[in-house]
Amino acid sequence: MKMTKTKLAKGFTLVELLVVIAIIAALAALSTPVVLKQQKKAASTTAINNAKQIYLLLFEEDQETGQYPTGASTNEAFRTLFIKGATTSEDIFYAKTPWSIKPDGDIGTVATSFAEALEAKACGFKYVKNLNSAKASGLPILGAPFLNITTGVSTFDLDTYGNKAVVLTNDGAAKVISITLASSLAPGGGDADIFNSTNLGSVVGDILPAL
Repeated sequence: MKMTKTKLAKGFTLVELLVVIAIIAALAALSTPVVLKQQKKAASTTAINNAKQIYLLLFEEDQETGQYPTGASTNEAFRTLFIKGATTSEDIFYAKTPWSIKPDGDIGTVATSFAEALEAKACGFKYVKNLNSAKASGLPILGAPFLNITTGVSTFDLDTYGNKAVVLTNDGAAKVISITLASSLAPGGGDADIFNSTNLGSVVGDILPAL
């Protein structure tokens, strides 16, 4: 019986491999801006959802005491909500910023006054003190992503959410607003230092640091 040899298929040549690699690199380069945009949008969506949940807690506190939580820092003010049993979740206080970290889920215990809750940089929002539900509805209560973690700095970072910021106002509305370096809230744009903007009612000096 006559045997026939099976011809082996040739592999890729070096030139062909280089062409394929070049095509993959080009496609990756084209898709990167889209991926980054989607990541920024997802981060702002998370911040909006969390801000809405925080407002519910703040409103409950206001109904009980006549004011929103207070403290020397944003973390300390919100930590009182754990002490009172209003929440056991650190996750709702997370917002992506240039400096924030995701909470580790360890909030401590009643015996430690929940000292582990909202550890350093675990709260991505900055919070305005001395407010209650009776104040003007347009006043900002909290926001993200602030450029700096320290007190006295109210300027938003323009990159984290793609020239946008999340602001929760005193009427419970949490929304994404466009932010530019403009000095006023012009149509389609916004002040990157919106928390000190007279257009929304000045709260200069009342922004707590997020430690």
